[in-house]
Formats: sequence, structure tokens, C-alpha cells
Amino acid sequence: MSNKAMQGKNEQYYEAYLSHNFISRRGLLRSLFHSTPKPERDTTRLAHRPPFAAEESLFLAACTGCGDCVRACPYNLIQIQQQKAVLELDYMSCDLCGQCAMHCSQNALNIAFKKDTELRPHFANDCLVKKNQSCTVCQEKCPQQAISNNLTVNNELCNGCGECKISCFLSAIQLV
Repeated sequence: MSNKAMQGKNEQYYEAYLSHNFISRRGLLRSLFHSTPKPERDTTRLAHRPPFAAEESLFLAACTGCGDCVRACPYNLIQIQQQKAVLELDYMSCDLCGQCAMHCSQNALNIAFKKDTELRPHFANDCLVKKNQSCTVCQEKCPQQAISNNLTVNNELCNGCGECKISCFLSAIQLV
């Protein structure tokens, strides 16, 4: 296709576009000087991720499921599911030692990222405190002192280690 033919096609395209879409000078200047807010990225985790994990979209792109983090975790808390690293805090809490991040060759886990699993305790109706009975086990076991007497979790203090879940003798705490 010749340069002239391409130019003619482009001119036709723009003429058709402008005949259907009116752009005022005011609208053009407003679009240049007033930027529209960028859409927020969805950072919702699709699974429980180890501490030091990148934002979910980056994590999914970087994690190859190589298993370096699985072998590095001294407590066997990391598994590979659907070729991605997943944190399982069913029988033991995570002390956020950073071994998984130090051994991740893909940088899906990296000590420069948040030292947080992003999991937070959710207290079921079986919880003694919710039944107006006395129990302070999860509060006492929390290394961050992030759980108050009325079971409010301070998200700034909580790092998602799972100690509260493991310490609950009624299994009334889920990490979400």
C-alpha cells in the first residue's frame, strides 16, 4: 500500500470519526489539563500468599511455581497450588522469618515487599467472647498485640501470622 493511500485512508477515518463525535475546543483543553483518575488495580488475593508477596497481579506474573520458597520455609507452610505459592496456616503460624523471600529466584516474594500475609482473623460465632464468656487466649498469643478485648483487629499492627488461629482451642478463628 502506498504512503498516499494510507494517508487518504487515515484522513477518511478521521473525517468519519469527527462527523460522529464532536470535540469542542473547551473539551480538548479540559482533557489536556484535567487528567482523569486512573482506575484502581484489583489487588484482591486469589489465594493465601506467603509473606513478602508482590501485589497479586505481579505475583501471578512472576511466580513460576518452582518450589524454591517451599523448600526454604522451615515450617513447611508453603505449598504449590495451580503452579503458584500458597500459604497454609492450618497447623502452625508463620514467624515471617523471610526465608521464602530470600530464596525466591523469581522475586514474586522479596524482602522489599510488605512483611505481611495480608490475612486477618475473622471470629466465628463459636468464639467464647462472642458468647459473652471470658477468653483472652488469642489476644495473649498475638505477638503484635493487634486484637482488642472486643475482638477488633488493628490492621496496622496485624501482620497475618496466624498465631491467633493456631492458639484458639475452639477453632473459632479463620484467616481471611
